[in-house]
Parts: sequence; C-alpha cells; structure tokens
Amino acid sequence: MIVLYGLRSDAPLENVRQLLADRGTPHLFLDQASCTRVTVQPVGARLALRVGDLEVPVQNLRGVYLRSYDLGDAVDAAERDRLARLSFGLREWAEAVPGHVRVVNRPSAGLSNHSKPRQSAVIERLGFAVPETLLTTDPDAAQAFVAQHGRVIVKSISGTRSIVRIVGPDDDLGAVRWCPTQFQRFVAGVEYRVHVVGQRLFAHRIRSQSVDYRYGGFTLEPADLPAPVAARCHALARALGLELAGIDLRFGSDGRWYCWEANTSPAYTSFDGPDHEIASALADHLSADS
Repeated sequence: MIVLYGLRSDAPLENVRQLLADRGTPHLFLDQASCTRVTVQPVGARLALRVGDLEVPVQNLRGVYLRSYDLGDAVDAAERDRLARLSFGLREWAEAVPGHVRVVNRPSAGLSNHSKPRQSAVIERLGFAVPETLLTTDPDAAQAFVAQHGRVIVKSISGTRSIVRIVGPDDDLGAVRWCPTQFQRFVAGVEYRVHVVGQRLFAHRIRSQSVDYRYGGFTLEPADLPAPVAARCHALARALGLELAGIDLRFGSDGRWYCWEANTSPAYTSFDGPDHEIASALADHLSADS
C-alpha cells in the first residue's frame, strides 16, 4: 500500500496517483481538502493509520508521499484548524513509520530547506561552490557587501518562496533591520535544475533572461551533467535524507559548479516530459521494495 496526502489539484501528487492507478498499484489517496475520520494510533504492537473503517497497518506500507498546503482563507477557521491538526498528525505518523517505508520526504528531512544557511554548509562540504554570502539585519553591513561585490542577489533564508532579485549600490536596504536577509554575490553562468529521485537523476538546462526564471519566460532542455557533479547531487540528497530533491545549480562563467539549494518538496511538473519520466520514477521509487 502507498499513501498519498495532499490536494487532487496538485499536479505533482496527482500525476503520481494517476500512474499508480494505471498500474493497478494499491494506494490510498487522502485529499487534504475533504478527508475526514482519519486517525493515527497504535494497534496492538503496530502503528496504524485508520481512515474511517479502513486500517492500514505499518507492515502493509511501502511508500508515503506528502504534499500538504496551507489552505489559508480558502476554508473557515474551524475547518482550517481541523485540517492543520490532520496534517500535523500525518506528518508525525510519517516520521514514525519504520525505515522500510519510503517517505517522500520525512518531515525531519524536509526541515533542511527551512534554513538556507544550514543547507549551504552541507552543500559546500560536498564540494559545490557557494558564492560569498552575508546574512544580516544591519543595513550598513548590507550596503558594504553590495559595494564590495557590485551585483548582489537577495532572497529569503527560509523555505518560504521569495522572488530572487538583484540589488545594487543605489537600492535602499533599510528594511533588512526588520528581518534577517541573505545576500549573495551574483554569479553569471548557465542555470540547471536537477531532480534526484532515489538513485535516478534528471537534469535540465534552463534558458531565461530573468534573474529568477520562475517569474519570467524560460525554456528547458534535458542535459547531461559531468559525472562528478551528478555524484555530488546524489550525495547531497543522501546527506539531507531526501528521497526526492530539486537541486538548483549554476555552471559559473568562472568554470565552477555552484549550488544554491535543495528543494525538499519540488513541484517538478514543469520539468517532466510528455512521458512523465520524473513522476514515473517517483511512482517506481514509492513502489519498490527497500
């Protein structure tokens, strides 16, 4: 049995569900927006997930894929509280299931993306280049860093999505006093996105005129990474405890491979081909014997 949890409207999750259904693979889809009567409890010596009258003992589990959302104002306060408790309980359950169950990704592993500075220390240790970085709430320090490096990007330090942009010497950086902010030297080069799914790897070269390609036009093409770079991507996923990772790379004009971060819950569908290679690899990974 494979358990999927999230929204039916979420393409990364729905594509995997459809593949499992087409293959006849036993699975249970828990729709975050509507599921009820879900409990997690010990049954005898077993940890079980109970959905209505259906019990899913942990020994029957093979894989779990979690992609929950903060539904915000889409639901009323009482329903929002109920769904938050449900998501919390399922995350605790997914953390507790034994190692033979492939969890994409265990909540503890997903926490690494909540601190980009922490991730950067792991990234650098594994041999990727990391640009000069400043984390500060001091506007004067931020201005000095920009003056030193000329072109600098600014982004959040947490897993909360932010629009990466360039700042320069004429920008007002006074607002950083209210929030720890990360600045990095801008690196010119070629952008890549790498998805690691278990032992498989999918790399794409990104062509875009935007600093943050997610918010501008871009085109993609499959790419082959040098073997040492591919090995580092696998090593990074392992070091962070990730069964699935979306890794942002840039081959700098200085000839070095830079890594920005490893996304722990990547929305991979923009990079998936017409045959859904990434979704298929994920379905394979969830279904495989450990």
